[in-house]
Amino acid sequence: MRIAASFIATLALVATSVMAATPHKKHHSKPHHDDVIVINKKVLDTEKVPYVNNTGNGTYLNWVGLNIDFKYVKPIFDLVNSTQSIANGTLISRGESHITVILPPEYDNILHPAGVNIDELNVLALKNNRLQRSKFEIECLGRVQVVSQPDGVYQQAVQIIIKNFDDIVAYRQEVFELFVKKGGNPALFDPANFTPHITVGFRHRDIFVEDGVFKGKNACIRKMIAK
Repeated sequence: MRIAASFIATLALVATSVMAATPHKKHHSKPHHDDVIVINKKVLDTEKVPYVNNTGNGTYLNWVGLNIDFKYVKPIFDLVNSTQSIANGTLISRGESHITVILPPEYDNILHPAGVNIDELNVLALKNNRLQRSKFEIECLGRVQVVSQPDGVYQQAVQIIIKNFDDIVAYRQEVFELFVKKGGNPALFDPANFTPHITVGFRHRDIFVEDGVFKGKNACIRKMIAK
């Protein structure tokens, strides 16, 4: 019995020593939010993309946009819409892409009442193709979510957030100068108060600052690079 007890104690000591000597391997899985989304760098080359006049009779039908070639955004829509953690097949695409430069509420509520008309804004945009020649870079993939009121419907929109868009702000500055020249109150329109983005898709409808969301760097969920 003493021999057996001594043998068992020896085995226990050896096992303890082996466990102490064996390093524990740590397994680190890459966080999902660190995944990088790649978009074709040609999406940035907008100079040869035709400018589109966005005009109409009615509320929120007049606005100015920098047109984007949709064929480079469509793969991002397909990827995002098929990713369970982001959209899971719930997004709607407009089938076209743009960066809104003068928002419909800015035109209807601020610029037009001061005497600025949409034709003047289009002339400024088309001069030397200046708006379509604007340079910008990709910041990230963004997402905004909100329960809209008063219907109480869950809304989600996914967008490509952009950065280094001085050319676009320069256009807005020209619009500001025209607005002030016509007697507009400068406190009502800030050329730099602007969060440009390319809408990828949305659930039910697109959502805006009027819904309480901001589509700037604050909305980033994935790193995105153009190459």
